[in-house]
Amino acid sequence: MSHKPAVIAACLLCAMPTLSHATDAPFPGIYSVIDPVTGMTQDVLKIEPFINGEFNVFPRFAGERAWAGVLSGKVMGARDRYLEEALFPQDSKVRTLAIADIGYLYRTPGDSYSRDGRSDTGYLSHIFAIGIKSMQRRPLLAGHAERGERGQHDYRPRADEAKIAVSTLNYSARPIQVGVSDAGNPANAVDTDPLNPYMSSAAHCCFYLPATPHKPVQLTIEYRWLPDGKPETRTLPLPAGNTTEELLVVVQADGKLALEFRAPHESQSMTADGSVKAGNGRLYPALPAAERKAVLAAELAHQQRSLKDISKKLEKLPPTTPLQLTQRVAELVEERQATVTYLEVFSACKAAVRECDKQARAAARAR
Repeated sequence: MSHKPAVIAACLLCAMPTLSHATDAPFPGIYSVIDPVTGMTQDVLKIEPFINGEFNVFPRFAGERAWAGVLSGKVMGARDRYLEEALFPQDSKVRTLAIADIGYLYRTPGDSYSRDGRSDTGYLSHIFAIGIKSMQRRPLLAGHAERGERGQHDYRPRADEAKIAVSTLNYSARPIQVGVSDAGNPANAVDTDPLNPYMSSAAHCCFYLPATPHKPVQLTIEYRWLPDGKPETRTLPLPAGNTTEELLVVVQADGKLALEFRAPHESQSMTADGSVKAGNGRLYPALPAAERKAVLAAELAHQQRSLKDISKKLEKLPPTTPLQLTQRVAELVEERQATVTYLEVFSACKAAVRECDKQARAAARAR
């Protein structure tokens, strides 16, 4: 989102607990970070098994509503070469997924060190577009193959139908996964990603609707409360709108479901209290104030520990260290120091969130 400075982008952490997942398959899943300013969760990577031990990786960085094109991912072997020299000796239990063109994702169990440091969440990315970030992982879609253009998709649209993206906004305190299908033709269906509480999904393509509806359209919302809920359905009428917009499935705080259309380029600007506009007079789902405060405190502690780690590394570099590595470590120390300053000032500020953000950014720049 355009309102975020680089310092804010550097201080993302999702501190919510993960849903259970298989310990022998550490990489497939959806990876997210959380902005301690807005309380919004942002999905960054989606990783699916492919063939021969390789993975399909879909990236999604700040401001993007949909998953981008697929990249190839492969677990690094003991003799594989990395693009950069390691900052830290890597523990033997750490595993690394190399992602073509964008960087690496580490599985860091316990308090183990990857080549780029430690993570409080068990996963650490070194993605060139966003840097070194702790990431939270949750499972992929459960119960059936994903429906839509990137998964199982048997539906052949008619000439008078147009495709539309579907997103889910979860305002409830419960994890959920949601799909949408045509009540009259179940093959016309699309699934959105499983969601933690208080978060929104990427836009998923594609569902098909009449370009100019001539009769009422009934949609079936298929959903499961995670991790153990049974599949349920609700049939709802298509709301007023048109296929040039995006279809939203809204999971309300009480668990009830609703459908809305939203213009695809609605404002995502930040309000004075730190909420983000989602269109239709709505705000995006975000953590409640108490949980947001806990995330902010956890992120500050994480960044302080990271600063300590990398500062010690800089102090112990021998004189024979290549200049390129010395400069890289020094830049990381400067980045961590700016991030810690930002978080300390923001945490202590008593003004409205947007004003605190402004003050914290100014303090980070003035260091």
